[in-house]
Amino acid sequence: MMLSPALTEVLTQPTPEALWQLRADLLEKGLQSDSRLVVIVDQFYRFMNQVVASSTAREYSHIASLLDMAAVAGVAVQNLLEEKNSEEWWRRFVAGAASEGMMVLAARQYVKAWEVEMRSDFNAAAWYLAQEYWQLSADLQPELTPARRRELIDQLFGPFVDEQVEGSVKVGLIARLFQILLLARFQIEAG
Repeated sequence: MMLSPALTEVLTQPTPEALWQLRADLLEKGLQSDSRLVVIVDQFYRFMNQVVASSTAREYSHIASLLDMAAVAGVAVQNLLEEKNSEEWWRRFVAGAASEGMMVLAARQYVKAWEVEMRSDFNAAAWYLAQEYWQLSADLQPELTPARRRELIDQLFGPFVDEQVEGSVKVGLIARLFQILLLARFQIEAG
């Protein structure tokens, strides 16, 4: 089986569209929908589709929070221009700034919420990938003891249980692990 343009695209710039095309290519070549390779593509597609949808929502939240921050400055300028009495201006400014500041903090929480929302997707993808890497290791390195195999899998998937690793880093790691797994399985099934 030769590398298809869709596989090349998935390995260099994975998108749900490229994965959709790759799945179609694999099925057209006669692979069954329950073959390990097609299932990997399906899982990768689900993950990337969720990342795209959630990232879009995250970007909207990020833009909204930036607009809220700009609104704080706008209110301050408006109050400064409208108020003649400096004591009243300061009172209105502090009240407005506190109110608008709370809006900014609330908007920034949406961006942080993306990480929490995606955590279950990271965990599900890592769970699936750990199982697949265990099987890949068993297929390619049958001489490894189960204890050593577990040690290596635990090292590989350590970043996914580390709360200090940012979500965007986890997305990149998961995508890369899918790509490597896909290429390895492609070679096994082609060879």
